[in-house]
Amino acid sequence: MLKRLDNIGIAVRDARRSLEFYINVLGFQGEVSDGEGSCRLGDVALYIFQSTSEAGPAARTESYYANPPGLDHLAFEVDDIDAAAAELERRGIVFLHDTVGGPGEFRYRGFHDPDGNMLYIIQHP
Repeated sequence: MLKRLDNIGIAVRDARRSLEFYINVLGFQGEVSDGEGSCRLGDVALYIFQSTSEAGPAARTESYYANPPGLDHLAFEVDDIDAAAAELERRGIVFLHDTVGGPGEFRYRGFHDPDGNMLYIIQHP
């Protein structure tokens, strides 16, 4: 039946800005274009398209249970969360909090994409 997760679609205000973020800042593979496009990390692609809706996006928070229904966040596994966080900060990422979890534990750190979607870097023990 279901074989694998192929892509995740994200409606954004500015497709070029979002593609530049995911490709140039986070390191996805793909090409920056206007209007729509996709970028890939591992086996999953993000399909990014420009919304024509007048409604603005509601920024998600780390408070999972208080967020409205819908896709809540994307989490990206890293080998070394401290090194990854330092590199992302160098690239302009502003984290919402310090790393949660200590050495040898599950660790995570959250930030937003340009449209307020909640993103995390995570490190498994």
